[in-house]
Amino acid sequence: MHPSELPSFTSLVATRKQVRSRTARAIASVMLAALFIGGAGLASTQNSPPPNQAMPAQIVTSLNALPQVARAAAQRTVELTITTPGHVRNVAAMALPHNLAVTTTPISRKALITGSIPGHLNFHVTWIGRDQTLGFTIVRLAIKVPSSSFAPLPASTSVVAVAPVVRNSTSPPHYAWANTTLGDPKLKANGVVSYLATQSFWNLNGYPDAIAVNQSGKVVAVLSTNDQWFSAQFVALVANIVATGDGCHSSLGIKGKNAQGGGALVSSVARRGASTGHLRPGDVVIRLNRRDIDSWNTLLTVLYLTPAGSSASLTFLRHATTHHAEVILACDL
Repeated sequence: MHPSELPSFTSLVATRKQVRSRTARAIASVMLAALFIGGAGLASTQNSPPPNQAMPAQIVTSLNALPQVARAAAQRTVELTITTPGHVRNVAAMALPHNLAVTTTPISRKALITGSIPGHLNFHVTWIGRDQTLGFTIVRLAIKVPSSSFAPLPASTSVVAVAPVVRNSTSPPHYAWANTTLGDPKLKANGVVSYLATQSFWNLNGYPDAIAVNQSGKVVAVLSTNDQWFSAQFVALVANIVATGDGCHSSLGIKGKNAQGGGALVSSVARRGASTGHLRPGDVVIRLNRRDIDSWNTLLTVLYLTPAGSSASLTFLRHATTHHAEVILACDL
């Protein structure tokens, strides 16, 4: 997967639902640095005009009424029933590899969750975690559900957007769908193509968890609650990181800022964290898992794309002397 096929953290600061945590805000400022770290950082299309071929959403009551190219992808949607004291809610989720699924709906850790697909009703679903940066809840399905097939997010290419309208766990969903184009490409001065997280405009706003399907029947994007399309490939990648990392991204348990000359300058170290006994205030982190760290934001991006609980090789400077340490990354709560 090329870095230009993944969405940008920078686009998140412009959405209606602002990222509030200090770490998430810092991650949201990453642009070029993330291009060299796991292919994470891209730019987004902002203030683009509505695509000429967009059409209002249509509501259909069966899969067969959808455009043929979108039927297989729509069929792989999982219906989740979320039960909390005094409230039951039914929402759609996108099936991913490794028996995972994602939905934009916030779900309480204590909620009772069941899933349904044609032929299998009310199977157990386990809450895994929530990625606050992208705004997706990750769950694990108790049965094997065919995963959606993904492809890179296209620029200025017609796609079919499909949103399941879930009524209850026993009735087949209805579907809202529309032909649309996911933004116009723009070439930034830094060479980044800015079309990979793009506004949905007006035709499917209000239908979070919609998927965009290309002409080969593969899912290229998923719609967030902020009416932004994000690369489905990247959402799947982040979901797997969270699931592998005990429901969270990783942390070194430090606070810091950019170091003069490059690197991440440590300002404080948690008493009980991954870096306890290894790092001290004033140290400068310059490498993590063979990845050069040229700024504080770069360090946060590497940690975001690394599962918690992973072993990590840390290289840092202390009084101009290079040191190395092996640490177990903690959970970024």
